[in-house]
Amino acid sequence: MRMYIPSQQVVVNAFKSKISGFTNHQHKIFLTPFTIPFNSFILNNAMAELRLFPKHTGIWEGTYIRINAQGEKTNEWKSRLTIKLNEDGSYHQVNQYFWADGHQECHDFGVCHFNEEGVLIFDSPRIQGYSWETKDSVCLIWTYLNRPGSKLFEMIDLIGDGTHRVRNWRWTENDEFQGITMIEERRVATQDEIDPKFWNDLPNLRTSGPSRSDH
Repeated sequence: MRMYIPSQQVVVNAFKSKISGFTNHQHKIFLTPFTIPFNSFILNNAMAELRLFPKHTGIWEGTYIRINAQGEKTNEWKSRLTIKLNEDGSYHQVNQYFWADGHQECHDFGVCHFNEEGVLIFDSPRIQGYSWETKDSVCLIWTYLNRPGSKLFEMIDLIGDGTHRVRNWRWTENDEFQGITMIEERRVATQDEIDPKFWNDLPNLRTSGPSRSDH
């Protein structure tokens, strides 16, 4: 269910309506032109309404299994995702991947922001897309910039006591279905337990160039 966010005019009209009830001969209130800090007002309220994103912060460890359109497993790797919501309402996610042969990758999606409808916008050198809350799930749609025809659809759900989650990606490119990625993760640390040193070391961890996980 998409959260309703009022327009600027609706907010202004509601404010005027609210205070007009207190206007009388003894206590006059004069309405003069004023400016509401609209973006801050709307975004703060949108953040206050987020029900699911805050439950997905912290450190999650798990396994990714890539399956092609014929149902065959083509890849598998371990993962460690570090996710936090900043005090200003922005979102930061870093994915670390580990393969059995010793290969490692670290993908930093940068500091992302929610728009006025509470939708999280991803716009990084690697992907472009957006994510939103439904009643029970977090959904994402994105494109890999190195594969302009690609479009992936993801659903994320918490199960059990909220420290266990399941995810799936559905891969498409142009008019072709290209299989799925199945992901199972458990939270091993809360946001407050993330070591601050991780963020300081992040510039030295980031991966550049092609990724094994992009196909």
